[in-house]
Amino acid sequence: MSVKMYDLYRNVVMDISSLERKGDDLVMKGKMMGTMPATIYIKPEEVWLAKNLLSWSIIWYLPALMVKGWRRSRKQPPQKVGV
Repeated sequence: MSVKMYDLYRNVVMDISSLERKGDDLVMKGKMMGTMPATIYIKPEEVWLAKNLLSWSIIWYLPALMVKGWRRSRKQPPQKVGV
């Protein structure tokens, strides 16, 4: 299972395959632009600074976004692995 992030034209920009904890950091592994493997380290101070990117309208929208994602994921047929 992976999480995909898209640009405006629905091209996959980042395909995240795992999110783990290593010490105090979060470690995100995936592929950028479909071909370039990447390991991204997110430090606690960066997570703290990221809160400034969230407006109240986004915070209030997050529960609805989770419900929409859950509903849409149930309607999609399972993706084939290795195709």
